[in-house]
Amino acid sequence: MKKDRITTAIEWLKDEKLDGLIAFNDGQNSFLDSNAVYVFSGVRPIGRSAVIIGRDGSSTLIVEPVWDEERARGISFTTRTRATENLVQALSEELTHHGLAGASLAVVALAKQSRALDRSVRSLLASEPRAADTLASHLARIRNAEELAAVKKAVWIAERGYERLVASARPGIREFELAADIYVFMKELGAEDNFLLMSASQHNLAVRAAGRRILQEGDIILGEITPCFQGQFVQICRTTVLGDAKPVFADKYALVQRAMRRGMDAAVPGATMGEVTQAMNDVFREGGYADYCRPPYMRVRGHGLGVTSDRPGDVVEDSDVKLEEGMVFVMHPNQYIPETGYLMCGETVIISHNGAISLSEADAELDFVSV
Repeated sequence: MKKDRITTAIEWLKDEKLDGLIAFNDGQNSFLDSNAVYVFSGVRPIGRSAVIIGRDGSSTLIVEPVWDEERARGISFTTRTRATENLVQALSEELTHHGLAGASLAVVALAKQSRALDRSVRSLLASEPRAADTLASHLARIRNAEELAAVKKAVWIAERGYERLVASARPGIREFELAADIYVFMKELGAEDNFLLMSASQHNLAVRAAGRRILQEGDIILGEITPCFQGQFVQICRTTVLGDAKPVFADKYALVQRAMRRGMDAAVPGATMGEVTQAMNDVFREGGYADYCRPPYMRVRGHGLGVTSDRPGDVVEDSDVKLEEGMVFVMHPNQYIPETGYLMCGETVIISHNGAISLSEADAELDFVSV
């Protein structure tokens, strides 16, 4: 249960000899970042918000604006829910209500808020609070059963979105027209939000947001499809050829697929992100592309997925973050290869006892659209 994270936070407060904590969010919901208010309330805020948790077990969600109270109250698992037009004033009153005025407190994600809010909050507190910016992400690093079900539904939506891309792509339409069609289609399937990069070229340097370019026969269409369902972002990465392609494309795409499989095999509990990344990079090194395993030819080999938790973070060689069974993130050995341009291959995965398991029904292939 999500509410268990409040219980775990209270245990942390007791261990740290703190009286309470305040978690903040500014209304932004990034697929690359943990939303502390969501973790401790189950609510994705649309404005400035905070959750107060006392060591005595009490908890209050505060949201802006006032008219969002009914929605927030119906979702939140905190003890109380309050809507306001003045977060700082409400926070002051609620700290008194909880008996936390003048208490020793931790703050989560206050440093990510505006300077004005940061100053106003600190002026309310009797002493300097303990920064605990990674607490929410750490407590939510393993998806619970409810969240995992939402992740699987989000992956299903992403795959249907890609099928729509393949069905709708044709020479003569603009990138943004195709992207809009995919976006609307996934919204109809239940996606609450979507981060979509989709672009095309005869020789891609990287993927980017859709623009006004008109699709042409021979284009390589890149898609990074990232829908959100019930607060769970997922991502799949796909490469599609508009028409026919030279045999070299299939050969090089197989290289990217091998890197994906090597990374999945290496992603066992206890392995570091650095070790997983090295396993993928070694495939490219063995293929003669050692000099291309760095920016600008690639960025990362995957990353965590908010809004719940951004753990285990970026899949990069210098990461010493250790994988745990049940972690969910995207693995994508996307790579620029000089003979073909940029190629994309990626899945949302869950860590099992013997490696990463793709949550997609069908893993990435080099697909072709007849023209």
